Amino acid sequence: MKPMINSVLIRYTLFQLPALFLFVCILFLLQRFVNLPDLAVWLLIGCWVIKDIVLYPFVGRFYDPNLRKNWFSMVGKVGTVREALSPRGKVQVKSELWRAEPLNRTDSIGVDEKVRIRGVTGLTLLVEKERTG
Repeated sequence: MKPMINSVLIRYTLFQLPALFLFVCILFLLQRFVNLPDLAVWLLIGCWVIKDIVLYPFVGRFYDPNLRKNWFSMVGKVGTVREALSPRGKVQVKSELWRAEPLNRTDSIGVDEKVRIRGVTGLTLLVEKERTG
């Protein structure tokens, strides 16, 4: 295994330990006060560990400390104006429709013009006309 994969796996495992510890404590309390059989306790602990192993391929990458901070960032993408931006309107980026306004608030951008996203404020995209050529 690569060192990076090892560090992500260790990080994932360390984040799972508190929940596992709490689960084991609850099971041992149940065993003591409700007479839960030993076999049931160990089977439940095994199921909990198997759950963490099965989920690792799906969520493990999010434990990577080097994951880009703006992984889902819209900045830099190109969209098409669907409702004139004067000062606020709608821009389509791929198949999604977003509220947008020009980066320079005095600009007015018409329908069907291409724009490049330069920033995001809340759920509003800050755009400027796409330069062609």
